[in-house]
Amino acid sequence: GFYVLRPLANGGGGSVLVAVRIEERQEEGAQRFALKVPAYDASAARTVSETEFFEMFRAEAGALIAVPTHPNLARFVTFDTGSKPKPILVMELVEGQNLEHEIASGALDAKRALDVLDDVLAGLEAMHGVGVGHLDLKPSNVVLREGHDAVLVDFGLAGRHLRPGCATGPYGAPEVWAGSPGASPLAADVYAFGCVAYEALTGEVLFRADSELTQIAMHLAHDGFPDKLRALAQKPGLQPLAELLFATLRRDPTKRPNVPQLRNELRRVAPSIAGAAWPLRA
Repeated sequence: GFYVLRPLANGGGGSVLVAVRIEERQEEGAQRFALKVPAYDASAARTVSETEFFEMFRAEAGALIAVPTHPNLARFVTFDTGSKPKPILVMELVEGQNLEHEIASGALDAKRALDVLDDVLAGLEAMHGVGVGHLDLKPSNVVLREGHDAVLVDFGLAGRHLRPGCATGPYGAPEVWAGSPGASPLAADVYAFGCVAYEALTGEVLFRADSELTQIAMHLAHDGFPDKLRALAQKPGLQPLAELLFATLRRDPTKRPNVPQLRNELRRVAPSIAGAAWPLRA
């Protein structure tokens, strides 16, 4: 039912294409959508077959029906689990620069970064309220509408269960890589948020490595206070922020705060750092 106009993005989670409804393909100004085709990547291949991977995607796609309409979430349009050769997921196409670009270009300041992070938490709060995790939270999946809110996009991995292939190297919780059965997708989002928040405020990737295996080892080895975060805690005025991020990165998922608690705490520490020079550096 959709006509592809052009590719939009391609990564470990799959391909995203710009599309319009097929009956509107000749109409100027037709509404455009983001059409996601999930990819069976190396991370997923370590634990499940390709058939099992797509069966899990089909099973989890239905959870998106429960996600409410929210200004900080891309709107779910439809999914086609029977599409050949692969299932597709269609979402609202959110126009704007993503957070990854804003960080790299130096276009942020501390207050704007904090506002974006609050928007991200607002979107996660809406998803978590119905038991659905985003499971691929990273700066490139946060789009800043021109003059408006930050919006979470790309729900290709979203669902009610943690499963193989979820998350991207720098933002994957230890339980993602350990393959912990029954682990909470909501707690994995909180961990990813801690990584994103550090990057948005400091301009640096918290877990940077030359290979995915090294990156995985970094996630599994730290105690919640990786070296970069310890250094940040030593800077005058930044210890409360560092302790907040420490809570999101606890190795034990049950010891991490939930999103409403995290949002309240971030709002509590925000006034003390909103006027600081960006990027915050140790």
